[in-house]
Amino acid sequence: MTVVLLDPLRPTTFPMEAVGVVGGGVEFTDEVPEAVRTLLSAAPGAAVLISTDPDHPTVREWVASGSRVIAAPKVPGDNLVEAAEVMDRLWSYGGWEVTQTHRTLSHYLVEETYEVLDAIESAEPADLREELGDLLLQVLFHSRIASASGNFDVDDVAATLVAKLVHRSPHLGEDVVGPIDIAEQERAWEVRKAAEKARSSCLDGVAMSQPAASLAAKVIARASKAGLPPELVPAEITADSAAVVAAESRLQAATADLIARVRAAEDAARAAGKTELAPADWLGYWTS
Repeated sequence: MTVVLLDPLRPTTFPMEAVGVVGGGVEFTDEVPEAVRTLLSAAPGAAVLISTDPDHPTVREWVASGSRVIAAPKVPGDNLVEAAEVMDRLWSYGGWEVTQTHRTLSHYLVEETYEVLDAIESAEPADLREELGDLLLQVLFHSRIASASGNFDVDDVAATLVAKLVHRSPHLGEDVVGPIDIAEQERAWEVRKAAEKARSSCLDGVAMSQPAASLAAKVIARASKAGLPPELVPAEITADSAAVVAAESRLQAATADLIARVRAAEDAARAAGKTELAPADWLGYWTS
């Protein structure tokens, strides 16, 4: 008894290992497409079951009885293709998704990026996997909006990335085996990036939408790398940057304290059997 699990994205591609066992006829689970059925002979009671669904009840029954399983090898990126298809389906419903623009989604992109950073700090792989998925959704969403406008689609985004990586990483086109010199890798990246961008200023490409303190730090770093003497950096920028950092530190501490108080009030209310808090409840459970 053998179960042959086909890839649902490319069901007519058979694992080589299965070629020798399907000649005597097979059974199919109900979701197997017609394109597969026409390639094989159906034979009720056959010793081979063809399916694209590992969770199908019949597949589970055969596996539980000790049947051998031959599965099509997983192709890296298949789930990315499925994610793009899900985004297309969401778009086709004509609901909330189609009312969004690059600008209306921008704050979600920032929020999701910060949540990825939180997940990195938590050192929990499952959290990081989930948050990276949410960040990927933003890439798919923006790509779908662009596609609807006739500008580009997610394949164009991926192709642009591949072209950039190949161009800036010359070792990808060489028969390199084992670790490469990091300093040489970084040098090659910067040289090719400079040629690719043909920038007229060392500050070209600096993200102007970032917060003021990080923007100032990036500008100073870029200019300093280009040879700008430190005495030419205005003193007010240095002083204001330090003030912003100090103010942010105080605000983070105050916010952390507020978070702790909110959670404590919720925990106390929950212990008392309350799940929804009115203003009077918040006052009653608040800790000073």
